[in-house]
Amino acid sequence: MGVHNPRLSRIIFLFAILFISSGYAAAQGTPTATVDLITGAPHGTVTGKVTNGTAASPAPSNVAVTLLINHDDNTVFHLNTQTAADGSFQFNDVPLVTGYDYVTAAFYRDHIFNSAFLVGNTANTALDLPINIYELTEDPSVLSISSSEAQLNAQNGTLEVRQVLRFHNSSDRLYTTSKDLGDGRFGSVLISLPPGAQVVSLDNQSRYIVSPTDFTVLDTTPVLPGDEHVVIIAYFIPYDGNDALIEQPVNYPFEGQAKLLVSSDDLKIKSQQLPDAGSQPVNETVYKSYTGALKLKSGDVIRYEVSGAAGVSDFSAKTIAKVPAGGNDTILFVLTGLIGLGVVATILALLLRQRQQNQPARPDQLIDALTRQINLLDQKHAAGELPHDIWYQQRKPLQARLEELQGE
Repeated sequence: MGVHNPRLSRIIFLFAILFISSGYAAAQGTPTATVDLITGAPHGTVTGKVTNGTAASPAPSNVAVTLLINHDDNTVFHLNTQTAADGSFQFNDVPLVTGYDYVTAAFYRDHIFNSAFLVGNTANTALDLPINIYELTEDPSVLSISSSEAQLNAQNGTLEVRQVLRFHNSSDRLYTTSKDLGDGRFGSVLISLPPGAQVVSLDNQSRYIVSPTDFTVLDTTPVLPGDEHVVIIAYFIPYDGNDALIEQPVNYPFEGQAKLLVSSDDLKIKSQQLPDAGSQPVNETVYKSYTGALKLKSGDVIRYEVSGAAGVSDFSAKTIAKVPAGGNDTILFVLTGLIGLGVVATILALLLRQRQQNQPARPDQLIDALTRQINLLDQKHAAGELPHDIWYQQRKPLQARLEELQGE
């Protein structure tokens, strides 16, 4: 198992630094500062084996392995060792605390691979925490998008899009790139948003690199073979009730279901890709569902038109729903307190209608859409509806993208 659980990201990052600063210590290290509960706990052993999940690629010997004991997402104890010639490892005299999390991780080819988590129990003094490692690939053809689910709501003259994307790695290698972003992070999956979009929240802020001028989000978590790699994004679209055509490019083949959920009866959706699928109750809310099975090539777009009144709804009162581990279950991820984050919505371009269903907008269409959005911002600013600092923050990336397109 790799570093793909958002709950682990900060912990894994910390012991990435630990690996580097310790010089990949060959022997078991000294425990970190411990609390009384750790000090007085019974002791046991943690064993495991590092195996290579890539065909015809044996696991190397002398791989650095760290054992971490975590509580409330904080590492309270760690030990270091290295594997034997057969990939096996063992930690002795490990304090065992009921309810604490135990995980091992190996550093291989500049990436960290972790075991499953086990919850400590004093009745079990022998824990087995094996680790699978993989060789690497940068070939994007191994990736595909298996599903997209977006929730669309109207709020104070804007549209809020909250989207869950699932990616699949068909190879037996870890997908990543050589784009070194520092702090032991490398670029992996690239997500494109509609032109003009600005991200307001992510499932894990430290995991992603957001480009407000290119309208992209770069994931730094590699994609495991056969893994269901989940990305959760929320962004705003200023909307005044007029027809808007929203296009989202896909950077990898899309083979699976796309779904758009709308809670307002006043908002109308039109899409050849996402036909009306009727009502769908989720928790205590009934949504209109627009669903389609898509088969898109890299560079194609997910497209839908929005029209109707731009209503008002309060999303901050809702809570985050769990992301299912698999399948096509509905994901209504409501990011609590988006308004309270202090990140304001900017512009998603209102694109012109096009006849070709899966082709991106032409540069002249994007120029026209961006110009219209900049003018709308300027009008709101002149009318006193938009404070100067917010107007400037929203206008700057749109103007930069417009000048780039005009230069081309």
